[in-house]
Amino acid sequence: MATARMLVMNSGRLFISRGNLTYLPTLIMVMTVSILIGCNKSTNDTESASKDAPAEEKMQTGEDSLDEFKLDDLSVDSQPPLLTITPASTSRSGGTEFKTASMKRQAGSSEDYSLPVSGTPEWDIRQIALLIAKEAHKTSSNQSRQQIPSLNIATDETARRIIALASHAISETHQRPEKELIFNAAIQSLMDARLKLAIAGEKESLDAIYEDAATIAKERPGSSASIIAAGTVVRLALEMAHASDSDSPWVSEYVRQVKLFATNFPQEEARAIVQLTSAGEFCEQRQLILPAIECYTMIQQQFPKSPFRKKADAALQRLGLIGKSISLESPTIDGGTFRLSEKKGKPIVLVFWSVRSSAFQQDIELLNRLVTEAGIHLVGINMDTDAEAVKQFIEANQLAGEHTFYPDFSLQGASQPLARQFGINVVPTYWYIDAQGRVRATNVSREQLNSLVSHQ
Repeated sequence: MATARMLVMNSGRLFISRGNLTYLPTLIMVMTVSILIGCNKSTNDTESASKDAPAEEKMQTGEDSLDEFKLDDLSVDSQPPLLTITPASTSRSGGTEFKTASMKRQAGSSEDYSLPVSGTPEWDIRQIALLIAKEAHKTSSNQSRQQIPSLNIATDETARRIIALASHAISETHQRPEKELIFNAAIQSLMDARLKLAIAGEKESLDAIYEDAATIAKERPGSSASIIAAGTVVRLALEMAHASDSDSPWVSEYVRQVKLFATNFPQEEARAIVQLTSAGEFCEQRQLILPAIECYTMIQQQFPKSPFRKKADAALQRLGLIGKSISLESPTIDGGTFRLSEKKGKPIVLVFWSVRSSAFQQDIELLNRLVTEAGIHLVGINMDTDAEAVKQFIEANQLAGEHTFYPDFSLQGASQPLARQFGINVVPTYWYIDAQGRVRATNVSREQLNSLVSHQ
């Protein structure tokens, strides 16, 4: 298989233990490996460091501008020198005894800090690290640039350079177990670069992600590399699903890949649960109830002892409300009582909110328009603990609707009964209840609220 197109692992099977770098963003992983590559200082050198340096000696540092990094011509002189730590010595000040220590630059020959040789996998990883660092530096001053989360690859050209470097590093390390760290960093870099191109619309890179993930899963099931590759497939499906309509095949593919990840990598419990929860919430917002139920049910079944099990249970209760009537009776912030059963005949938007939510504050104008223009009844489930602050907020913002608030402190905030029962831990969260009192949606987006106004 060509190194620039597919992973080179057809010469034999590797036996490499699992690492712990699976979740690290590419920049952190590659930079970490790059630093480890350059540091080959011996123990004897450390032991021979002077123990009598004065405690007051100041650390000297060099400042290299990121713009001065050169990708193909790096000299030892351009690298920060190693530091040695002088053991603590005893000093006295004002009759008080204390210990101090100092650091100083370790002067020495090039053996103190050696750079990888051009053409080696170590050199490839270092070049990738510098490429990503330069991209991060450029984009930090241009926050409007749209990028894939956790990627610092701004251009297609950079992505292709990373693919070439990573492919060469993979071809040089896939049969060398002692190079596992470099191999995993190269896999992460390759998959991230392909992902950047795939989301930009390049079908060849999209296909390559799936093919590479399948190759790694076959050659080294359960390895860190296979987890990295499978995670990239999930990220690809997520990005494509978000950019698609609800009836797009990418939505079902996203759910499928999340479930596959949880099945194939049960040891990655935390990551699997986060992905299943995100997929469930995504489907719930798209009104795709059955796929959402599948995601939460898998958390119950696959990870029954997880502390997140309760959140999955509550989510399933919430989804079980769809198409059904609910009973709601609660005290209101003005001292009255709200009964949902008395509000039939008008559609209702029920919102879980807090005065501390800036997102909710941005929605207030839209919510008031729902009441005045669309004829919708607004019911607020407040999740604060300061009744006076809630009253002032409602008055200051001329917030329409009825708003519930329990005077009992044990039923306020995150302990609000309805929110607790149905797993509401994000504000604002919007529900839609039809004129017959049946719950139609439990995760309504701002765009969907806007459509309720525009369709009137």
